[in-house]
Amino acid sequence: MSTPMRHGPSQQGRTPSQHPAAAPTPQASTPFSNPQTAPAFSPHGPKSSPQQFKKSPAAGTTATMMGVNAAAANFDSPSAAAAYNTLGMSINDLNLDNISVGGLVAAAGRTDEEDRKKRIEAVIAALWAQNSSRVSNQGLERLAIHLDLECLWESSTGVGDNAKTLVIAGQTVAVEVGITNHIVHQAALTYSDSIPSLDKHVDKASAILLKDLSLAPGQSPLTKRLTHFRANLERITTLDKLSVSPDLNCHLAIVGIWESLEKLHRWDVQKLREEQTIGNISEERLRVLALCLRHGCPLMHTRGRIGLSLDYWKERRKLTSTTVDTEDAKTWAILIECAAASGMVYRPVRVSDKWIGPDIEKSRLTDEEMITSTGPVLDWLEPGNTDLPHSEEARAQTGLDTKPPDVVFMATFDPPVIVSHAVAMEIYKISATNAPLSNITFDALMFPITSASSYDPSEPREITFTQTVPTFINNLHGQPQAEPVIKAHQNTLFIYKPVYGQILNHVPFSHPKDLIAMLPLLRQYAFLSLLLSNSLKPKEGKPTAKDEDDNSVSKTSRDEFAEFMSRSAGGSKENVSKVLKVDITLTAHPVPRLLLVFPFKSHTANIMLEIQVGGKVHIVSDNIFADDQGTVANGAGGTRRRTTEDWANALETTEDIGAWIEIIKHKLE
Repeated sequence: MSTPMRHGPSQQGRTPSQHPAAAPTPQASTPFSNPQTAPAFSPHGPKSSPQQFKKSPAAGTTATMMGVNAAAANFDSPSAAAAYNTLGMSINDLNLDNISVGGLVAAAGRTDEEDRKKRIEAVIAALWAQNSSRVSNQGLERLAIHLDLECLWESSTGVGDNAKTLVIAGQTVAVEVGITNHIVHQAALTYSDSIPSLDKHVDKASAILLKDLSLAPGQSPLTKRLTHFRANLERITTLDKLSVSPDLNCHLAIVGIWESLEKLHRWDVQKLREEQTIGNISEERLRVLALCLRHGCPLMHTRGRIGLSLDYWKERRKLTSTTVDTEDAKTWAILIECAAASGMVYRPVRVSDKWIGPDIEKSRLTDEEMITSTGPVLDWLEPGNTDLPHSEEARAQTGLDTKPPDVVFMATFDPPVIVSHAVAMEIYKISATNAPLSNITFDALMFPITSASSYDPSEPREITFTQTVPTFINNLHGQPQAEPVIKAHQNTLFIYKPVYGQILNHVPFSHPKDLIAMLPLLRQYAFLSLLLSNSLKPKEGKPTAKDEDDNSVSKTSRDEFAEFMSRSAGGSKENVSKVLKVDITLTAHPVPRLLLVFPFKSHTANIMLEIQVGGKVHIVSDNIFADDQGTVANGAGGTRRRTTEDWANALETTEDIGAWIEIIKHKLE
C-alpha cells in the first residue's frame, strides 16, 4: 500500500539537482515526495528497539508523524500543510518564530547535513512542546520513543477484537497499557525488582495512570489527550534514567524518605490526640492539624500526580469538612524528587528509610539543645553514603573503588511561594545553596505589573479591587441560611515601602530535616498570599462586584461637591454608597503586616495584623476590640469574654479579610 501523499517524479517537481544546467530554484516537492533521499535527513541514526523484531502497527506512521525519515520539509507546500492538519494543528500553532523555516528548504548544492538535522530536530521539539498528542496506539508508542523508552506490543486474549498490550519499559520500571481500538481499558505500573516498600504504592500509581488514559463519561476518543499521562510518565522516566542498577534505585530513595516522614506524621497525630486542649475530634481532623501545625503530611501518588508530596498548608484548614485528601481545597506542598547534579557541588542522594530514629523524639539532649529548643527535639539520623563502583579505567586513574552518584534530592514548591528576599536567603541557607539575585519587588511578584502601566519600584503603589463578600449572618446566630447575603467591598492595597522578593520554585536538599526546617516560613507566606488573593484578586466561580464609584466614570466638580454635601448632611448609606471601602497597607519586612482601615460606627476602625511564622495571625493593635463585651465558649461548658486572640482565630478560619470585617461589623456595630 502506497504512503499517502506520495507522488512519482514529474517534470514539474524536479529539483535543480535533476537539471544541472537550470538556474537554482526553491524545491517544490512535498516532504514525502522523494523517498530515495529520505534516510539522509533522519536526525536519529538507526536504533535498536523491539520494533526490529516485532512489527508494530504504529511503526509505519511513527516516523512519518515525527518527521524522522522525511526529507527536508517545504512549509510552503499545501501537502505539508495537509500533513500537519492530520496532527490537529496548523503551521501557526507550532510556535516556530525563532526557527528559520526557510533554511529547511533544500537549496542547490547545499550539503550541510548537521545543520539540517538540528533544524528538523527543532521542528520536532516544537511539535512535542504543543503537548497535544491524543490517546491512541500510535500516540502512546510515539511518546515512549520520544522518552527513549523501549516499547513492545503484545496481543491480548479474552478482552475483545483488536485488543493489545503496550509494554513501555525502562531499566527499573515498566508500564503496561491495555488498549482496544484506541481506547485504554487497563494500565499498570510494575518494578523490575519486587521490593515491598515500592510494591505497596503500585496500586495507587496504576490507578492514576489509568485515569489519565481513560475516557471521561460521555467523552469522545478524539478529544482524549496524553497531557496528564505524559507528565506522569516523564516523572517515572526521570527517576529511571537517574538510577544505576543495581547500586542506585532512585524510586527506592524517594520511598525511603516517605517511610521516615510518614513515621514522623503518625507520631504527630498521636501527640495531638494526647493533648487535652484538642478534645475529642476525628482522625482526619488530627491529620489536617498535623499537616498545618506540625511537620506536614507525606503522601505518595496523590492529586493525580505520580511521586512523593509533603503537604504543609491547606485552604479551609479549620473547617471540619476539610480532610487531607480534599481536592477542591488548594494545597501547598513540597514535591520530593531526584535530579541530575549537573556540576552542582552538593551532597548526593542516599538510599535509606532510616532518616529518623525509632522513638522520633531525642531522649538525651546536649546542653545547646536544652537551651535553644522550644519543643520536642527530633532524633534525626545520618544514613551512610550510597556509592557506585568505578570503572576499571577510572579505578586505575583515581585509585578509588567507588564514586558518589551524580544525583541529588530536589524539592519543588507546588505552588511556587512568593517570599521577601530576606526569607529567601533563610530558605537557601537551610538548603546550603547560594540564593539567586533578584531585582523585582515583593508586591510586583504578588500582583504583576501590566504592560500598559508605568512602574517605579521606589515609588508607593496602589492596587484597587472590588470584591463580593457572601455573608451568612443567620448562621452566626444558629439559624439556617441557605443563600448568602452578598456585600460589596472596595479594597485598596497600599505599598509604601517596597522590598525585594523572590519566587521559590525549587531547591536541592540533602536530608528531610532540611524540608521540615523550612515549613514555618513557607506557611507564613502561604497564608499571606491566601489572604491577599482572596481580597484583591478575582476568584474562579466567584462573581466580582462593580463599584458604584468606578473611577472610569468621569465626575464634574459639581458632582463631587454634591456628594460631599450629602455625606456632611448625614445622608443614609443607601443614598451614598452600598460599597464598603477598605484600605489595606502592606508591609513585607521584617515581618508581614497588614493595616486595615474601614468605616466603623461613627468613626474609622484601625487594625494592625501581623502574619507570624507558621501562618499564625497576631493582632498588634486596634481601636475597636477593647469595647467588645461578647462571650465565647471556654471548652468546659461555660463562657468567657471574647479576646483579640479569638478575633485572630476567626480570621484564620475565614481566610478572607472581607468576610472577617463583615463579622466584626455584625458583632460589634
